[in-house]
Amino acid sequence: MANNRPDLPISDLYEETKRKLDEVTILYEMTKIATSSLGVDQFLSETVGSLRNLFQSDALYLALVDAKGKKFSFHSFDREGEKKEFEDFLEDALPREVARRGEAIRVNDLRELEGGDSDGAFSEMCVPLKAGSRLFGLLDVRRERSNPFSAGELDLLKRTSDHLAKLIEKVSSEERYRAVVEGVLEGVMVINGDRCLTYCNEKLSEILGFSKDELIGIKFDRLVEKEIDLAKPQSASSGGDGTGDSSFPEEVRVRRKDGKIRVLEIRSTRLDDLAGQGNRIAFVKDVTEKKKMEEQLLQAEKLRALGEMASGVAHDFNNALTIILGNIQLLLFSTKSEEERETLRTIEKVAKDSARTVKRLQEFARNKAQHQLYRLDINAIVKDAIEITRPKWKDDALARGISFEVVANLREVSCSAGNVSELLEVITNMIFNAIEAMPQGGRVELGTFEKEGKVFIQIKDNGIGMTEEIRQRVFEPFFTTKPFTNSGLGLSMSYGIIQRFGGDIAVESELGRGTIFTISLPVRSGIEKERTACVSIEEGKGTKILVIDDEELVRDVLLQTLSRANYEVTLASSGEEGLRLFCERPFDIVLTDLAMPTLSGWEVCRRIKEISPHTQVGMITGWGLELDPQQVMESGVDRVISKPFDFGRILNVVAEMRKAAEKNASTATETSPKETFPVLSGIEM
Repeated sequence: MANNRPDLPISDLYEETKRKLDEVTILYEMTKIATSSLGVDQFLSETVGSLRNLFQSDALYLALVDAKGKKFSFHSFDREGEKKEFEDFLEDALPREVARRGEAIRVNDLRELEGGDSDGAFSEMCVPLKAGSRLFGLLDVRRERSNPFSAGELDLLKRTSDHLAKLIEKVSSEERYRAVVEGVLEGVMVINGDRCLTYCNEKLSEILGFSKDELIGIKFDRLVEKEIDLAKPQSASSGGDGTGDSSFPEEVRVRRKDGKIRVLEIRSTRLDDLAGQGNRIAFVKDVTEKKKMEEQLLQAEKLRALGEMASGVAHDFNNALTIILGNIQLLLFSTKSEEERETLRTIEKVAKDSARTVKRLQEFARNKAQHQLYRLDINAIVKDAIEITRPKWKDDALARGISFEVVANLREVSCSAGNVSELLEVITNMIFNAIEAMPQGGRVELGTFEKEGKVFIQIKDNGIGMTEEIRQRVFEPFFTTKPFTNSGLGLSMSYGIIQRFGGDIAVESELGRGTIFTISLPVRSGIEKERTACVSIEEGKGTKILVIDDEELVRDVLLQTLSRANYEVTLASSGEEGLRLFCERPFDIVLTDLAMPTLSGWEVCRRIKEISPHTQVGMITGWGLELDPQQVMESGVDRVISKPFDFGRILNVVAEMRKAAEKNASTATETSPKETFPVLSGIEM
C-alpha cells in the first residue's frame, strides 16, 4: 500500500487504506474458510456470514444454480420477520434484472426498478457469479435505505464476488485445498523439522522473486536476515491456546533474489503429516509498503511536534539575533582595522548560521499552502550541487591523500516546483553525507529519471552503510551518529523541505553495502521562475520613518541602520505611542513590531491604514514565516520583514517602500488594490 501521492490528505489516505484492508480481510477470510471447510455448503454458509458482517447488511442472499438453471444451493440471512425461499428470491426485481443483464447493479431506491419494492424501503446491490461466461449464481446484499450502499461498496462486492466465484469452483474440485492455497493473497509455505521448505505457493514465489523449484528444499534461515522461532507460542490471551500450535505474527527482513529488501509478516501453525512428522505451515504477508507508510506518518508527527516547539522559541531568539547581527554590521560599516573586521566577520557568520537554524526550525511549523513554489530545473540544480561540493570531495580529499569519484547520470526530466536554494541545500547535504560515509574514499553516483508523473533524484554511495535501526531514525530531528560535529538537523530539515514540495525521500542502506537516498517530486508545469531581488543601498533623502518596537535594543539597531542612509527616524516603544506620534505629524513609512503588549502590530497597521491609506506600512517580526497571508492583507501590511534582517537588505526594502510612498503621494486620489505582500527573509540562504 505505497503512498504514491504524497499530497493526499490524511483523512482520504485513511479511508483508502481502510477500503483496501476490508478487501484484503474478506478475501483472506473466504480463502481461510475454503481451506478449512469440508464441503461447498459449509464454505458458503460461513462465507455468507462473513460477507454480511463486512457490508453490515440487513439481509444477504447467495443463490447458485446448476447447468440447467435449477437450484443447486441457496444461503440467506433474512431481514427480521422475513423468510425468503429460493424461488421468491429469483422473482425479486433486482436479482431478476441482474440475471437478465449478467452484470452488477446497485439501487438505493427500488422504486426506480420496474416491479421493485413499492415503498423503496431498502438499498440493494446484486452481482452475478460467473464461471467464464456462464452465470451460475447471484450474490445479493440489502440494507435499510437510510444507510445506502456507496459506489465503493459495489466495487468491493464485485471484486469479492469474482474471488468468491473462483473459490466456489476450487472448493468443488478434487484438489480444492491445494488450489485454494495457490489462490490466496498471502504466501504459503510448509517447513519440515529440518527447517527446509517442502512446499510453497505461487504468491510466496512472487514475494521472494525465486521460482518454486528454487525454493523447495532451501533452508528457511537462508531467506531471513535473522533466525526466528516459528514455534514461539501464541498466548491464550491473544487468541492462541498457548501450546505452540500457533505462533505470533513475526516481522522479518528478507532479501529477494534481485537483492531488494522486503519486510514480511510470518505466522505459522503446526501441521503434522500422515507419518506424524512435525511440519509447520506458515502464512507470509508482504508488509513493506505498510511499514513505509507507518514510518512516514511517524516522521510527519515528529516534524509537527518540532515545528510547534520551534514556533515557541523562534520569536525571542530572532529578536536577540537581530540585535547581535545589526550591531555587528554597523561596526563593520564603521571599523577600519582589518583585524577587528575579521573578528566581526567571524561573529557575523556565527550569527547568520544561527539565524538559518532558526529559519529551518520554523519551516517545520510552516503551512505549505503559504509557501510560494517556483519552477525547478532538476538537472541544473544537481549539477550546481556537484560544483558547490567539489572543494570537499576533490580538493580537501586530495590534501588528505584520498580520492572520491562523483558521477552524474542525468536523464532528460520534466520540471518540478519548489525553491531552488532549498533543493540545492538538500542535495548538497546528501552529497556531504555520502562523502563522510566513505572515510577511505569511494564513489558517489547522482542520477535523475522520470516515472509515472514523478521526477526522481538518486544519490548513491558505496560507503559503510548503516544498520536498520539507524536507517529508521535518519530523518529524526537532532538524531546524529556524530554528536560533536553535527546538529542532527540536516536530514530532518531536508525531509521537511521535500515534503513541502509535495515529494518524499526514501533511504535504502545496509552495513557494508552503501546507501541510496531517493528523492521523488511531482512533475509540475506552468510554474514561474523564481526572481532574484537586487540588494542596494540608496539615500533616504529626508524620508520620514516611524519605528515602533517594544525592544529598546531592536529600536536602536533600526535607528542606527536607517540613519546611515539619511532617513529621518522617530522611535516609539509601544503601539499606543506610535499611533499618537502618527496622529501628531506625517510619516512616509511606518515599521512596526508584531508581538507587543497591549496593542499588537496587527491593530497598529489597521489603524494607520484607516487614518492614511497611502502610508507604507511594514511589519518587522520574528514570526515572518508563519504569518497568515489573509491576515496580512486584511491588516493593510505592505511588507513583512523577517528578523533577523541584514543591513543591506533592510535598507533595500525600505528604499522600495519609499518609492511606493512617493508614488502614492503623487497619486493620492487614486487607489490600487494590493495583490501580493512579499516576505523579506533577513538572511540570504
